[in-house]
Order: sequence, then structure tokens, then C-alpha cells
Amino acid sequence: MKFIILSLSCILIIFVILVILVILILQLLKNYYYNVIHKYFRCDKNNIVYDYYLKNFIQVVSKKNYFMNYGLWEENETTLHKSNKKLCNFIYEKGQLNNYDKFNILDVGCGYGAQDVMWCKNLSVLSQITAIDISKKQIKYANKKLKKQPKIKNRIKYIHGDAHNLLDIFENNSFNRIISLESAFHYNNRQQFFTNVNNLLTDDGIFIISDIVLQNNNKDCGNSIFKNVFIKIASDFLCIPEQNLITLDKWKTNIENSGLCITELYNITDKTFNSYYNYFFKNYIKKKNLPTIFYSILYNMFKMIQPFDYIVAVCKKNLKN
Repeated sequence: MKFIILSLSCILIIFVILVILVILILQLLKNYYYNVIHKYFRCDKNNIVYDYYLKNFIQVVSKKNYFMNYGLWEENETTLHKSNKKLCNFIYEKGQLNNYDKFNILDVGCGYGAQDVMWCKNLSVLSQITAIDISKKQIKYANKKLKKQPKIKNRIKYIHGDAHNLLDIFENNSFNRIISLESAFHYNNRQQFFTNVNNLLTDDGIFIISDIVLQNNNKDCGNSIFKNVFIKIASDFLCIPEQNLITLDKWKTNIENSGLCITELYNITDKTFNSYYNYFFKNYIKKKNLPTIFYSILYNMFKMIQPFDYIVAVCKKNLKN
């Protein structure tokens, strides 16, 4: 009997020690994440994260690709580069840029400017594009590439600037088209950006935006521990401030509060994230000569816990107010 009691006591002690060790390890991992990884991604380094991501991830699976978007994937789409261009074409169409009128366009968060070159080649020769980004490195690259485009180089202007301070750079009612392609979810004050757009847009102008919001079933930042963790890591890696982790309803309210109204809204989630992850993981694992099982694990994990919706909205000024 004493032996049984002693054995049970030993098991209990071992169990308590293991629990304490697990708690300590989890706490160490949490501290490491917040003090190293979280801090790194949250630092303002002129989008160094995106520069790193482009070189070490995107261009591993898609050589010389400077489009920074998830792409629009049709059923038979085969490459990331083609899907990137399809999304840009979708924005071009929904912004009614194919009317061949004279446009004064502002592209906010232009990145490396690949989409601006693509759009400008199809625009009227009377149209102008001003493209702005917070990354000096990306603007420098865009200007360097633009010099090699003699037919359009005088119709695109890349400048360094902050989406929050647009009114310090441009005059009110300066643009009849404003574009935000997959960038507004980065901004610390997205509501302020929307208000800036309303001020800069002409009365007959169009604001076209592609953005990322939380799915409705993730209203409270996830309904499982896995989604909570994924949202945390994804929001850090993609530089999404906590205040931008909102659902579509709240996002639409922010648009309306800025003085804009939504005339068209498209949820294209089923043609973005999962197809992107499928292509990315399959090709990245192949390029790095890693076991193919990693592709299955990573793709299915991302597909299962993917918490975001990808939306495209066409907006105009609400002149009734």
C-alpha cells in the first residue's frame, strides 16, 4: 500500500513538474514572440518586411515579379504573375479607366509601381498617374524602372509620402480617380485615409479600393485558438494594426463616415487567398527542394484557418450630405 501511495506521489510530482515546464516554455515563446518577432514586424523600417518578403518569398516562386498583391485567380490560372495582372485589370475596369477619358489618377500605396506602368500603357495619352508610397526604397526602384519606359515616363510621377498626410501634399479635389490596391489595411488610421480620399476626390470622381477585412465569424478575432494564433501572426507579418482587424460591416461604416458612399462591392475571397497559398507553397517547397509533405501540411493549414475576406469596392462622394 505504501508503495502504491509512493508511486502515485511520484507520478503527481512528475506531472506537476511537466506542467510547470510546459507553462515556462510557453511563456518563453510568448516573450520571444513579443520582444523579437512582434517588435521586428511592428517597427517602422520603410516597409523592410515587404522588401524582404518580395526577395525571399515572392520572387522565389515568381521571378522578377514586382506586383505586390494576392492576385485574381480564375479556374485555369497557372502563374502568380498572371493573376497579379488580372487583379490590376479588374481594378482598372471597375475604376472605369477603360473609358479613354482624361484622368488625373492617384495611386496610394503603390509599392514598386508595376501596376502603374501597366495601367498607363492603356490610358489616354492625356492622363497622368501620381503614385505615392511610404517606402523610399520602393519609390527609388519605381523611378529607376520608369526611366526605361520612354513612352510613358512623363505621365507617371512616383513620390515618397504617407497616406495619412495626403492633404499636406495635394490640394482638395485634385483627382478624378484614386486607387488603393491592397494597402489600406496597413494604415494606423484607415478612417483618416478614407477622409483624405473624400477631400482629394472631385465631385464626379471614383475611389477604387481592394482591402482585407475579418470574416464575419471572426468578429472577436477568431473562434478557435488556431485562428487566434493565425490572426496574430498574420496581422504582424502583414503589418495590420489591431484596429484594422474589423469585419466588412464596420469597414463599410468607416467608408460612409468619411463622406464616401459605396456604389459597387465585390467579395472575391474565393479567387484570392486559397489559390495564392496553393500556388505559393507548392512552388516554394519545390524550389527549395523540401519534402512535398510540407506543401500539404502548410496549404491545408492555411486553407482551414484563413480568417480574412478580400473585398473590392467602388466608391463616390456622397453629395447628398
